Amino acid sequence: MPGEIKRAAEVLRGYRGRDPVEIVSHMDVDGICAAALLSRALEREGIEHRVKFVRMLYREVVEELDPAPLTLFTDLGSSQLPHLRERYRSGRVIICDHHPPETAEGWGGLLHLNAHSMGMDGTREISGAGMAFLLARELNPSNSDLSPLAVVGAVGDVQNAWGRLVGKNREILEEAVRTGKVVREMDLQLYGRHSRTLLQALEGLSDPPIPGITRSSEGCLELVRSLGIPLRGENGWRRPADLTPDEKRRLAGALLSLALGSVPPEFSRYVPGLIVGEVYTLTGEDPELSDAGEFATCLNSTARHEQPVIGLEVARGNRAYFPAVLRLLRHHRSSLARGMELIEAGGVKLGERGYLQYFDATGVVKETFTGTLAGLSLSSGRVDPFKPVVGMVRNGGRVKISARCSRLLFLKGLDLSSCLRRAAESVGGEGGGHPVAGGAQVPEERVEDFLRLLEERMLEEVAPSP
Repeated sequence: MPGEIKRAAEVLRGYRGRDPVEIVSHMDVDGICAAALLSRALEREGIEHRVKFVRMLYREVVEELDPAPLTLFTDLGSSQLPHLRERYRSGRVIICDHHPPETAEGWGGLLHLNAHSMGMDGTREISGAGMAFLLARELNPSNSDLSPLAVVGAVGDVQNAWGRLVGKNREILEEAVRTGKVVREMDLQLYGRHSRTLLQALEGLSDPPIPGITRSSEGCLELVRSLGIPLRGENGWRRPADLTPDEKRRLAGALLSLALGSVPPEFSRYVPGLIVGEVYTLTGEDPELSDAGEFATCLNSTARHEQPVIGLEVARGNRAYFPAVLRLLRHHRSSLARGMELIEAGGVKLGERGYLQYFDATGVVKETFTGTLAGLSLSSGRVDPFKPVVGMVRNGGRVKISARCSRLLFLKGLDLSSCLRRAAESVGGEGGGHPVAGGAQVPEERVEDFLRLLEERMLEEVAPSP
């Protein structure tokens, strides 16, 4: 496969001064980072190109794409080879992906760069942005400075669920650390280390959710005061990043104790890595973008509002677009607040076997929001956080599905992507994604069958070994 990467780089170099290369990428954090990486790399080589984003390469989506002389698919394509082969057989195609691949026999115009074909686990060892980085660095070693985007892509794909990046992700991270682009340290796994107050960050701790802390300002205030940790400093309200090492140790111990007392016993061994783990700070960035996880959230907001090009420009380094990202982020949060009213009003139902939890958000939020809404519901107190949640929106005879589960379920062995794909294909639909976050679309008249089959697949994966 390293030879395939070299050949792909040679093919790209051959397109200087020719028709534009088209980059088609997944409309999520990892896909935006992958596209930004290769866009910067092609720009530096003087290779004209354009970028297009899609949510998923469903058959009807592929049929609407216009093949270019050379098309570069990033963070998707490997799992949709039959659709792509029909449409792109006559052109040159490079697929740069980390999802489980299908076979591509008889497609001479394809260069297929896939993590699994390189002996890597695309679930945890490398992301789509990581695969794009390998190609960009092969194109020109100076593109090593783009490594932070591969780190953000991996974090956005929850590939640090084990408390740290591993495999090829780790090698890329070490490269970013050596060049001074990223600072790696052990810290509390609190979202908003540099941009939120300590109380706000504690309230947002949701994976795992801790009763009395998650979404409870009073509980967070009581906990911090009981530990003797000052909330204000010389510069105003303190952030998690402002705590001393001793304060962090005391807070971590208290959170770990509370979390262990609230999760089912079979999840206990996974909890410590969700409380304390590696965090990655991008040097020279504004507070809202300095933490890899927060950078990922900003990019995610642009994708959910179907404006990924804004996220692309920010990821490419164009900070003139950053105010637009912040506006989208604020709108993103207000839209989700409206969606949460559905959850709070008891809109979540149980599957036939009591394991799957699902809601119908048709007419409430856009289909691009259902996944994020499903994720938020896990900390709402209205659903069981230790079972998966599925959101759906009906549109034109099809039902768009988004599913989420906690990292604890993923660490225990649940793979939403596999379950969604198998259940959707059984009813004439399509599905896929990632272990903790996936999607599908199915015929509306088969949605009940889909939910039943999906629940069965999920229970098979989490069943104890005999």
